Amino acid sequence: MVRELNNDDLGLLLQVFAVLLLAFAANFHFSRKSVRRHRKAAIAFVILNFVGELATVIAMLLTWVALWSPTAWEQIDDLLVFIPGSIAIVCAVALTIESVYARAVHIVRVERLDRLGRAAAADSRGLPTSEPARPRPRSE
Repeated sequence: MVRELNNDDLGLLLQVFAVLLLAFAANFHFSRKSVRRHRKAAIAFVILNFVGELATVIAMLLTWVALWSPTAWEQIDDLLVFIPGSIAIVCAVALTIESVYARAVHIVRVERLDRLGRAAAADSRGLPTSEPARPRPRSE
């Protein structure tokens, strides 16, 4: 059984939906190279963002109507706000997890390239790769 929502609950829902709408409306830019390399992931990201934004707008609109028109709210089932709101929150969580994962992968990739660069520099100086390269003393 779903509990009845009062005006305080509706106001809180409006705040949550407004923040979600701002999060979904953030302008994401993908480089052409990245889209070519990860086309399916980029398309999935855009679709998930669109579905989340659309669900947030629907839930926000119904919540707004319910807040300002109690007679209209009597005609609207609570599930009509709950379902799109839940879809919006699931999309936001999935996009956040994907974003954190992408950042972590990028950090690991940069660290690996940095490590490989240091190893290549050590090889060119004739040092063992397990030791960090030390600067050579200046000859005057």
